[in-house]
Amino acid sequence: MRIPTSNVAIFPLSTVLFPEGVLSLRIFETRYLDMVSKCLKQDIPFGVSMIAEGHEVGKAAQCYEIGTLAKIVNWDQSDDGVLLIEALGCQRFRILDTEVSKQELIIASINVLDDLPVVPVPDELLKLTGILKKVLKRERVNISQDASAFNDANWVGCRLTEVLPMEEVMRQRLLEIDDPVERLDMILGLFTER
Repeated sequence: MRIPTSNVAIFPLSTVLFPEGVLSLRIFETRYLDMVSKCLKQDIPFGVSMIAEGHEVGKAAQCYEIGTLAKIVNWDQSDDGVLLIEALGCQRFRILDTEVSKQELIIASINVLDDLPVVPVPDELLKLTGILKKVLKRERVNISQDASAFNDANWVGCRLTEVLPMEEVMRQRLLEIDDPVERLDMILGLFTER
């Protein structure tokens, strides 16, 4: 997959996508049908960024500057003509500037952010790994239960942020954090505040 840094289509959503997260979308607007077609033909990702102001449908929304590139891994079309896609979160990015096409599609220049290092979950935060395992088992979430992933602070923090109940603005804030241990600390803080 080629990763462009200019002319990247941005899909504004009311949710947050994390690297290695899975996103299922129903595509029916022409601008996004065209975007999906281009991404599939050129084997390029599109950007997912949470809406800061506006709506998913209609005029282009204003988005947060930190988002996640998404690669389409599966697609199908329903009987009513709606395109169903499944996308996998790749690298995080920062929007540098945007323009809006005549179709109201946001086109951005981006800076792809470095992958976060693999950092072991500190002993004092291991209880979060246990919480994640319980939630995944209870909810039967289709996430790999590879033992080594459960020792990666970044992976654990991203998966916890996806599955735990919290405001989307908090998920966005957690996506923006560059330090995996700091993310876990903040997640633990959410539990202790309750």
